[in-house]
Amino acid sequence: MKLPSPETRDFIGRATMTLCFTIFATLKAGSLVVALRDAEWTVTQTIDVMADVAAFGFLVLIVATTVVRLPPVKTAQGLEPRISALIGCFATATLIAVPRVQTLPQIQLVADLITIVGFALCIWCLRWLGRSFSIAAQARRLVTAGPYQIVRHPLYACEAIVLLGLVLRNPIWVTVAVCAITLAFQYRRLVNEERVLRSAFPEYSAYGQTTPMLIPSLSSFRWWR
Repeated sequence: MKLPSPETRDFIGRATMTLCFTIFATLKAGSLVVALRDAEWTVTQTIDVMADVAAFGFLVLIVATTVVRLPPVKTAQGLEPRISALIGCFATATLIAVPRVQTLPQIQLVADLITIVGFALCIWCLRWLGRSFSIAAQARRLVTAGPYQIVRHPLYACEAIVLLGLVLRNPIWVTVAVCAITLAFQYRRLVNEERVLRSAFPEYSAYGQTTPMLIPSLSSFRWWR
């Protein structure tokens, strides 16, 4: 049996991811419509709506970048990178089924602000990543500008900020467990991406020596001076 060509596999992957994130964006849009219709526009409720708007914007940008992404130069081989990518990316979708508990207004406010900041930073990172974005561990084009001058994987770091906001918004053990699982598989996804990028781009080694992986250093902000 003849296997599909790399181009066909990339098209199938792109179409599947586009469909999934379009569904997520549509569901988020529906919840936003309900929130806007029923909003009393208190400070807390307004910021809560802003957090949902930021999440919706991130989902829409994922759809756009997936549609126009470049063909892969290299892809991680084996089953583990694919499983890690899928769980790391979609595990938090299960939180839709988790009942939301009532928290103190102050905690809710902090959680929403963290979520807004996290999603805003994710949008910034994804805007720079652009056509190089993918769910699987793949190399498309090496991006070293913008937030990628600060750390090598800023999108993962910013997604961790969002996860902190999610935990604070619904601080129960299920949320903590799902977010912990997400972080673990996101780290595996990051490690797989590192391996692919180093293999695909010889200049990645020099980039890795001068740019931290996830946590910025003072020298990471040299481009601001």
